[in-house]
Amino acid sequence: MNVLPLVWMILMLGAFYVLLVRPQRRQMTAHRELMASLTVGDEVMTMGGIFGRINRLEDEVIDLEVSPGTSLRVARSAVSRKVQV
Repeated sequence: MNVLPLVWMILMLGAFYVLLVRPQRRQMTAHRELMASLTVGDEVMTMGGIFGRINRLEDEVIDLEVSPGTSLRVARSAVSRKVQV
């Protein structure tokens, strides 16, 4: 019985896990932590590239002030990062 194909299969699965699965899990965890840390007054950028300040937080929706007197309702999950002012 030849063991070499089995060894290659195990190595390929290990490489798949290290190169694809772990980084994606880490990214998902970081995004969940970001969503939990959002507060009113934070400056954020959405995944669409819109910058604004959070005026109101709900469970799934954020009111984002993009200019004085102009607010957008966006999905909370659409926020990609906090912006340093």
